[in-house]
Amino acid sequence: MAQSHLIKVKQLMSKSLFTINLDTTLDIALKSLNANSIHRLPVVDNEGNLKGIITDRDLRLATDSPFLPENNEDRLEKLKLHKVSSIMKQNPVTVEDYSPVVEAAKLMRVTNVGGLPVLDKKGRLIGMVTRSDLLDLLIKVLEPIPPQS
Repeated sequence: MAQSHLIKVKQLMSKSLFTINLDTTLDIALKSLNANSIHRLPVVDNEGNLKGIITDRDLRLATDSPFLPENNEDRLEKLKLHKVSSIMKQNPVTVEDYSPVVEAAKLMRVTNVGGLPVLDKKGRLIGMVTRSDLLDLLIKVLEPIPPQS
């Protein structure tokens, strides 16, 4: 693999992108996260412009209360009453696809987020880079190369 400081975000990011619309209800957001085994969803408008991000943690905080004895069915019903736009984080931290991976890592560290939406030079959403992507790269860089026979 190329030297780690030369690797660009676009080489590491996930290009298969799952997004959600501003007007989608929170129960659908939760189902999308679970069905796709992901932890965050970029929120886009009808033109595909990034407007925010919603995470599995945001959804847990929206439903959990230590004071209300509810079951999962009750929580899901509550989520149906609210739209993604009501709890999403607006103006999420993003990274450009041509940025060095180390910049994405630094951004995630200082902002304490687990993933960043990736934008192209025109500001269009084209992928996501996550802590898992960075850990996979770290393993590749640090793992010893087996001796050749």
